[in-house]
Amino acid sequence: MSEDKTKKYETVENSAEIHKQRKRRNWAILGVLLGFIALVYAVTIVKMGMK
Repeated sequence: MSEDKTKKYETVENSAEIHKQRKRRNWAILGVLLGFIALVYAVTIVKMGMK
């Protein structure tokens, strides 16, 4: 019964690797955000042209 039932997760100990992962994630978020802004802009232009 003393067996540890919690799942062991791999941890990244290298701070340079963590920095690289955060940078990659931030670029991905920026891309999604810019895509959303472009979509809203395009929809706005199309709707304005319909009037």
